[in-house]
Amino acid sequence: MIHKIDEKELLEGAVLPLILKLALPMIIAFAFQTSYNFLDRYFVSRLGDTATAAIGMAFTVQLFLIAVGSGIGVGINSYIARNLGAGRVDQAISTALHAFVLAGVIGLGLTLGGLWIQRPLFEAMGAREELLQMILDYLTIILLFAPVVLLGMFLNNVFRGWGDTVYPMVFMVTGTVLNILLDPLLIFGLGPFPEMGIRGAALATGIARVLAVLLTLAVLFGKKIPVSLSFRKLRLSWKSVKGIFQVGVPSSLSQFLTSIAMGIVFAILKRFGEDAQAAYTIVFTYEMVAFLPILGVGQAVTILTGHNFGARKLDRLKTILFRGIQVAFTMMLLAAVVVALAPRVFAGVFAESPSVLNITAQALRISVFGYVFFSFYICIIASFQGLGLGRQYLWANLVRLYVFQIPFIFLGSIIFQLVGVWYGMLLGNFLSAGLVVAWFLYLYQKKIVEEGLQPI
Repeated sequence: MIHKIDEKELLEGAVLPLILKLALPMIIAFAFQTSYNFLDRYFVSRLGDTATAAIGMAFTVQLFLIAVGSGIGVGINSYIARNLGAGRVDQAISTALHAFVLAGVIGLGLTLGGLWIQRPLFEAMGAREELLQMILDYLTIILLFAPVVLLGMFLNNVFRGWGDTVYPMVFMVTGTVLNILLDPLLIFGLGPFPEMGIRGAALATGIARVLAVLLTLAVLFGKKIPVSLSFRKLRLSWKSVKGIFQVGVPSSLSQFLTSIAMGIVFAILKRFGEDAQAAYTIVFTYEMVAFLPILGVGQAVTILTGHNFGARKLDRLKTILFRGIQVAFTMMLLAAVVVALAPRVFAGVFAESPSVLNITAQALRISVFGYVFFSFYICIIASFQGLGLGRQYLWANLVRLYVFQIPFIFLGSIIFQLVGVWYGMLLGNFLSAGLVVAWFLYLYQKKIVEEGLQPI
């Protein structure tokens, strides 16, 4: 590929420059996506606090879609990287072609399942009629585009598995810019466009994703890359599917757990009213903004770990992880300090009412330093994924969410009322960092050093 880092460099180059070289294009892409997240929430917030809460609650289902796309996508990335590290180019190509089949089958299933479950789900979460209708108006459109969304995410990971993070940046930036341009046109009905409100935000997202995928396909099949992909070569192979699912299914399940946990937090906040739920939506938006750059670092760690593990360069694995943590920790510390210095300024970007503003500012001031501890978690699970240790990553996240975070948030809400929710989030992230560090060191010694775990 034009932007692919040479295999020799991936296996022998200095680790810190490689992490930065791989991560920077993804961080740029995520920065654009962050801008979209800000602007989308801002545009929707102009429709009122109920619309803000609707977007936040709808995101609990969107997270299932994102979980499948990013989880199976990471499985594609990891399996391609490990095969290339081991010199198995044909198997890597087969994996890339299977991305199309998986996107169609899984995407259609998510569309049908999501449309069937959305109303009873949000009624159970306590959404009243006006809020419920806004959620359904938005989410129905998002779900119809599920197969296209998955295909875009899967193909981005095909490129990343080959060591190319520049083309995915181009695709993501293109989609994000289109989304930003379409949002105000379709939400507020500017010019010749109809005023669609919250449905316009969803339709803008869907159209932008379609156009970005068309660009991806033009590059992938336009002979702009040296790897020849042709559907004539596609032979459905359980080996390829199993290799993808080994990491992809646990990664997706892990993110499903995160979606469920988010829904539980909304349920806990229900007794404090819609203002508290709207505030949590804003807090979560800022978390997504802060975490997106370190997800780029995590992707770099996964790519490097996969290639080096495939080539049995075991001496480099810990170095890759610790360098990744250094970069991610620095980013998160900077983000935490900036937000903590002016929480009311950040809260005021989205909050319409004084009540939501005050709750959001309090939540940001307390929970923001959990970002620093979360940097450890992101890099270590990225290493698990690069090693193909999907089940181990799943267990780590299960304990993180349901042994630490949710119980502490619930107990905090009972003992200290609303402020206890934010302290519970902070404490959960702190304890999670210690958990995953210990878990990685144990698994590295047991699985790789003692048992000689194989990459394929």
